[in-house]
Amino acid sequence: MHTRWRWILFGLGGAVAASGPIAMAGGPWYGYVFGGLWSLMGGTVAWRSFRMGTKLTSDGITSNSLDRQAAIQWCDVRTIEPKRRRNLIFFHTIAPAVRLHNGTEALTELSLLSIKKDSVPERTANHVRQLERALKAHRATCPTCGAQPKPLATGQGLVARMRARLKSLFGGNSDQSIVR
Repeated sequence: MHTRWRWILFGLGGAVAASGPIAMAGGPWYGYVFGGLWSLMGGTVAWRSFRMGTKLTSDGITSNSLDRQAAIQWCDVRTIEPKRRRNLIFFHTIAPAVRLHNGTEALTELSLLSIKKDSVPERTANHVRQLERALKAHRATCPTCGAQPKPLATGQGLVARMRARLKSLFGGNSDQSIVR
C-alpha cells in the first residue's frame, strides 16, 4: 500500500536537492553552506519518501513514513481501526490505526486530510479492510495467536468422552446453597 504523496514528496525532494548546486555556483561562502544543506536536505527527503509505504508480510506490518520506520508483529495486534487526529487547526487526519496489546500505532503514511469529522474516506476504509483480511489470514494459520485445535483425548470412546465433558461442566456444582 503506497500513498500518492510518495511521488509528490520524491519530486519535491529531488527538486530541492537539484537547486542546491545552483545556489553554490560561484557564490560567496554562505552560498556553499546553504547550497550544500539544501542538497543534503532535498536528497534526504527524496530518499526517505521513495521508501515510504506500508508492506504486509507474513511476519507483520512494516510501516515506513518520512520520519520513522515501524515493524509490527501480527501476534501483537488486537484490532485495526480508522483513527482520527487533529492536524493543524481546521484539518483532521484519518489513518488506519493498529491497536496493540501495549498501545496504538497509527500508520500515518496512509493518512488523508479530511474536513468532515464524522466520515471515513473510502480509501482509508479500504486500507483498514485489507489490513483486517491480512490479520484474519494470519490468525487462521498461526499457532501462537490464532485458533489452536484442542488436543483430542486418545483412547476414549464416545461414552467416556461424554462423561468427562459432563463432569467438567457440572464438576463445581453441588447441593450446597450459595448463600453462606
